[in-house]
Amino acid sequence: MKRKRIFLVTISVIFVLFVGTVLYAILKDDDAYRYYTGLGEKISVAPDDSKIAFSYYVDGNESIYTANPDGTHVKQITNSTNQQDHHPKYSPDGKKLVYVSKDAEGIQMLRGINEDGSEGRQLTDSDIHVTDVIFSPDGEIVYFVAIEAEEFKKGERSREGFDLYSIEADGSHMKKLTDTDHFSMNHLTLSPDGSAIYYSEFDGVEERIYSYSPEEGTVNTKPSILSKKIENAQSFYEPQLSSDGRYLVFTEVSKESEESSLFKYDLFLLDLKTQNVERLTDLKTAVTSPTFFHKENKIAFLENTNWPGNPAEYQLMTIDTTTHNIEVVKLDAPQSAGGNRLIQMLDRGVNGLTIAILYMVLFGLLSVYLHYYHKSKAYLPSIVSFAIAILTVVAGFVVGRMVDPWYGIGLWMLAVGIFGCSIVVVLFVFIFKRFAKK
Repeated sequence: MKRKRIFLVTISVIFVLFVGTVLYAILKDDDAYRYYTGLGEKISVAPDDSKIAFSYYVDGNESIYTANPDGTHVKQITNSTNQQDHHPKYSPDGKKLVYVSKDAEGIQMLRGINEDGSEGRQLTDSDIHVTDVIFSPDGEIVYFVAIEAEEFKKGERSREGFDLYSIEADGSHMKKLTDTDHFSMNHLTLSPDGSAIYYSEFDGVEERIYSYSPEEGTVNTKPSILSKKIENAQSFYEPQLSSDGRYLVFTEVSKESEESSLFKYDLFLLDLKTQNVERLTDLKTAVTSPTFFHKENKIAFLENTNWPGNPAEYQLMTIDTTTHNIEVVKLDAPQSAGGNRLIQMLDRGVNGLTIAILYMVLFGLLSVYLHYYHKSKAYLPSIVSFAIAILTVVAGFVVGRMVDPWYGIGLWMLAVGIFGCSIVVVLFVFIFKRFAKK
C-alpha cells in the first residue's frame, strides 16, 4: 500500500506540474524582446553626419536614442509609456526626427520629435498601421507606408494591402497617395530632387524596386535608375539611395549561401552611372539597415550577430566604400538593470522540450502504475496518447479550414510532437516490462 501511495502522489505531482507548465506556456508573454537589452533594427544618419539615430531596448523597453558616429554621447530622446519606439528618420535639416511607435495591440503610429527630445507629437492615430517613413527634401512633408489598422489585424485574411501616404510635418492634411494594395511595401528612399519615391516589394520571385512620382501621382514598376539587365539579375533588399543619387546600397543573399538551408545576407553597392554591382561585405551572418553618410564615403549598417536567432542581436558598423574597411562602433549605451531574473529563468525553462519531458514522464509513470496494479492495461496510456495525437490532427484540419490555416498547421505540428512522445512511451513500457519480468 505504501508503494501504491507513493506512485499516486508522484503521478499527481507530475500531473500538476504538467498542467501548470502548459497553462504558463499558453498565458505567458511570448515576446522575445520582453527582457531584451540591445539595438533595434533601424538606424538613420543626420544630414551633417554628426549624429546617428537608432532604437535601443533596455529590459524590453524600446526608445529612440542618438549618438556620435563613434558611439559616444548616447542620448535617449523618447520615453513613451506602454509604447515601443523605433524606425527613426532625420529631417533634411537634422533638427527633427520622425519615428514609429507601436502600442500594446501591435498597431504602429507615426510620431515626430525635435532632435533634442523636445516637443514630441503624434502625427497619426491608431486607425492606420504605419511601417516605414521618410521626409520630403524640404522637410515639410512626411511620406509613409501604412495599412488600415483593422485590415492589419486580419493578417493574411485581409483583402487590403499597403499604400503610400503623405502628411504635413505638423500632423495636418493626411493624404492617401496610392491605391495599389501592395502585399509588401518597404524601405522608402527619395531621389535628390524629390521627384521620385523609391520602395521595394516582393513580386513573388524577387524583391523589386518600384517608384512613385509625387508630381504625377503615378507608380512605376520599372524605374529608370535600373538597367533591365541589373533589374532581372538579382533581388534588392533594403535599397537606399546616396544623397547625390549616384549610388544605391542594398542587401542580398550571398551566392555561397543560396544552396544552403540558411540564407546569409551581405551588403552590395550599385553604381547607377555604370550599373556595376560591387559586393562590400562577407560577414557570413546577415546585415540590415544600410544608410549612407552624407559628407563621407561611408555607409552605416547593422550586423545581426546571432542570425537567425530571436531576439536579434545587432552591432553597429560602418564601412568605407572606397577601401572597404569595416569598423565596429561600440555604443556607450545603457545596460540592463538586471531585474526580473527569476521570471526570466522561468520563461526560459518553460518551453516545448520541458512540456514534452513532463508529458512522457506522466504517461510513463501511469504505465508503470498500471503494470503493477492492472497488468493487462500497461499500454493503455500509450493508446490514449496516440488517440490524442490523432484527435489533434483532426482538429488541425477543422481549425485550418474554418478559422485560420496557420492555426491548423500549428495543431499539426503539435500532433507530430505528441505522436513522437507516444512512441517514446511505448518503447519505455516495452523495455520496462521486459526488465520487470527479470
